[in-house]
Amino acid sequence: MKDTVFILNTTRNSTVEFAASELAGYLERGGITACQVEKTFSEEFLSMIRLGFMPASEGEDREMEDAYTIDITDLHGIIKGTNARSILSGCYRFLREIGYAFLRPDLAGERIPGEIRPHEIHVSEKAAYKYRGICIEGAVSFENIIRMVRWMPKAGFNTYFTQFLTPYEFFKTWYEHQYNPDYGDDSVPEPKDVDRFVEEILVPEMKKRGILWQAAGHGFQTETFGMRGLGWDVQEDVSGLRTEWMAEIGGIRGLFHGIPMNTNLCYSKQEVRLAFAGHVAAYCRKHPGLDLLHVWLADDGNNSCECEECKKKLPSDWYIELLNSIDSELTKEKIAVKIVFLAYFDLLWPPKKEVLHNPDRFVFMFAPITRSYRKALMVSGEDKDLHYERNKNQFPASAQENMQYAQAWKEYFKKDSFIYDYHYMWNHFQDWGDYYSAKVLYEDIAVLKKNGFDGYVSCQQTRVFAPSGFGMYVMGRCLWGCDKTFEELWDEYFTALYGDRSGQIKEYAKLLSEYSYWKQPEDDHMVQDARAAADLEKALNILEKYIPVFEEYEKASDSADQTRWKYLLYSSKAAWHYCIMLKYKREGKDKKAVEAYRIMKEFLREKESKWQEGMDLYWFIKKYDSLLL
Repeated sequence: MKDTVFILNTTRNSTVEFAASELAGYLERGGITACQVEKTFSEEFLSMIRLGFMPASEGEDREMEDAYTIDITDLHGIIKGTNARSILSGCYRFLREIGYAFLRPDLAGERIPGEIRPHEIHVSEKAAYKYRGICIEGAVSFENIIRMVRWMPKAGFNTYFTQFLTPYEFFKTWYEHQYNPDYGDDSVPEPKDVDRFVEEILVPEMKKRGILWQAAGHGFQTETFGMRGLGWDVQEDVSGLRTEWMAEIGGIRGLFHGIPMNTNLCYSKQEVRLAFAGHVAAYCRKHPGLDLLHVWLADDGNNSCECEECKKKLPSDWYIELLNSIDSELTKEKIAVKIVFLAYFDLLWPPKKEVLHNPDRFVFMFAPITRSYRKALMVSGEDKDLHYERNKNQFPASAQENMQYAQAWKEYFKKDSFIYDYHYMWNHFQDWGDYYSAKVLYEDIAVLKKNGFDGYVSCQQTRVFAPSGFGMYVMGRCLWGCDKTFEELWDEYFTALYGDRSGQIKEYAKLLSEYSYWKQPEDDHMVQDARAAADLEKALNILEKYIPVFEEYEKASDSADQTRWKYLLYSSKAAWHYCIMLKYKREGKDKKAVEAYRIMKEFLREKESKWQEGMDLYWFIKKYDSLLL
């Protein structure tokens, strides 16, 4: 096998040019001399990898349906894709086939083979799902987001969602360091700084890779009544706001519990719908690079308008009228962007009267935010009457009941759709081994197609790569399409990450997940339970056995990936504090639980900089302060 390869790209496409540079760069890191060329030469004398487009198939949506073909023997052959993004994905897939791995967003999470061995690679695949995405969430730095976006195509993802009109909240909560004021003296960016970062840095990085840009969601309704929707902060002063356009609840029009982001509008008023549509059109004009625009109503539930006109139809009927007004305005302005609309809280009940006039513009999103993560989604929902009672609803908890709402919406709208789910938003704070959480995720993705969905966008914290990052590996691999069992992925990932130490670390992670999470009551309120306390004692025994081992690994390691040991060590120590705190709660010793939690917070604050991308301290403390203090 030759140790020099020429990478031929004649497409004149910027994403394919980037794919060629990525392939060349990684091959050079593996000891191969790689030259990028735009003109062919006699392949009799050279090893050459040609990048290009696959022939079009009848009825194929080439920009959305990702597929690639790889035929390469000893650095000689072709990588073709349905679109430029697929060619880039094909390059990363080829690299994985010859020994590379992309386990985490940081560079230390990559695995580069010491040498490229002789190989014969023949792969022809189409992505299992059209929408394979991640949504910005958690407390994040600008660097966190850039690393995530640069990693996503390597892991199998194709779309990123910058939630809100300006995703300021997520950066503000990091740079303020509200729960860890001793972290540093970072300046807190202003909304205009976040806008510039998104428009001038983040989106160009996404476009370079062919990543589909999704944006907005909550916030248009606050713009409509007169203020920017930047987060969930409480606002007492309503002067200057159009309170007459806000939802009437209990006979009063005003901010819902004082939170603008959670405040709905009186959608039966045509002037409200037209004003809302005007704000959507203005946002689209300002952001012509958008691929999918999310148009949501207020956050939270049981906050729909109770005026006599609004009560004549379901909230979802008024939502459809609003969407039709938006479509009409965008059509008039010749703006072709796709609109994502959702079923969420009060919108779980599908319309009974209104229909979308131009369904081809829309993509449906189902967001089961109140679901349980102890059981995977079913192929069909429970047989239950979906009775709606304005502002007095109990939202579904079981995965099965959630799927009944999803299927009702799927009967209403039969075009593209995806699930927007929350596996790594809050639930992972209970599962310190990340075995059973990842297993439910694996099972959920496996039935998406049977449920009629075209993909999954993960509403999750960005900093979720401790203890191992396994759940993110499962997400990316399974959304692209994977015929491996869950246990095979478990073995594959841990072997790539930990090498010959993977066996004992798998044992540790699975047992910890079992006793500290899976065998615990699901209720977040940490109720007294003697059996659960006994299981936490078992979890503590596991931690006390393995923490000294991990300390030795972290001290002795001279590998390029010291991060894997830091994540494992600090996660295990945090888990020890967590299990102590939870055990006291299970034993009914509330004062001792609060003291154990105080000590845990001190540990997390002291060590945050050591494993910043491993765990989101802000959201952990925000959640458990509300439960314990």
